[in-house]
Amino acid sequence: MKDLKKKGHDIKIKGIVIHQVIKDAHTTKCSLHHAKHAITPTDREKIFVANIKEAYYKKSNPTYGIFGNNDTSFQDLLLKYHDKKEIDFFNFSIEASNLYKRKIKDISPATGGHLVFVHFSNTTENQEYMLVMTINNKDGFVIDDNLNIKDIKSLDLNKIDVACLINITKWNNITKGEDKESKTYLSFVRGNKDISLYFMSFIDCNDNKTSSESTKRLVNAIDKYCSVIGLDRDASIRKKNEVYDYCLDCIKSKKEIQLSAISALFDNENPNGFMEFAAQEEYGVSEIISGDSTRIKKLRFTYYKGKDLTIIFDNAQLDKTVFYDKNKKQLTFRELPEDLINQLEK
Repeated sequence: MKDLKKKGHDIKIKGIVIHQVIKDAHTTKCSLHHAKHAITPTDREKIFVANIKEAYYKKSNPTYGIFGNNDTSFQDLLLKYHDKKEIDFFNFSIEASNLYKRKIKDISPATGGHLVFVHFSNTTENQEYMLVMTINNKDGFVIDDNLNIKDIKSLDLNKIDVACLINITKWNNITKGEDKESKTYLSFVRGNKDISLYFMSFIDCNDNKTSSESTKRLVNAIDKYCSVIGLDRDASIRKKNEVYDYCLDCIKSKKEIQLSAISALFDNENPNGFMEFAAQEEYGVSEIISGDSTRIKKLRFTYYKGKDLTIIFDNAQLDKTVFYDKNKKQLTFRELPEDLINQLEK
């Protein structure tokens, strides 16, 4: 029997600390209760981080982006800690929590909570992360008066409301020009709109990716998902055409494409299946996609099956290797594959 690996076995915590922000809604009075020191990580904290990371992608539908240029204070602190080694993790968290306090103190709807900072690596993925999130305990305390994690079970990890996960490895590789394929390195969980806006301002998250990049990620995730769930060629083509029609209608109507709507098109009985798959960091599809009509064509297939003739081709090949003359009602194929030529010339 295959050995079952313990949850959190591949989580290596380099720093974890929790500070408390004290603020009531509709007031501008705000204070901080700083932890006296960082938490010494045990298996409990590893499981805590593993659960958060799992719920983050599966249930929260993060939006992917990069750091902005409006206020680089948080970025500067992260560089000061991680790259320049000018401060340690605990002091990084102190300065970052002070920055958070300055951001929310004059925002009336903002409320307090526990501000969690975790610097960790995932040894399976060989990636390093910084997680910043707020937790408001509603159904029992998971964090005790000394700002330590007390009871993991009482935290509903499926309802993460405000959080940012920064892939430090990707950030460094993209910045250095060593990763030319990836375009984003942080993800952001949107909760209540008012909350997410001031939290985005604190981190300075910029999710203004191009429609081309967003659509490319979507198409890639759909291709992989059709394969993962075992759709045959005909079923895959039909499903992709359904998604294409929905996306094109959104683009023409100047509406945003909803990942949840696409997921429901795949399977009404499991409407979250594709959404959870596509939201993983590997594919990086945001919950709302700005569509690119040129990119989305890669989903569309022309499929005709008659008594004596079957034609299937990728619409991305129109005006490249496949040409249709509307006046003559003629379909022409060019640059035929060698295998097809050999069959025709036998």
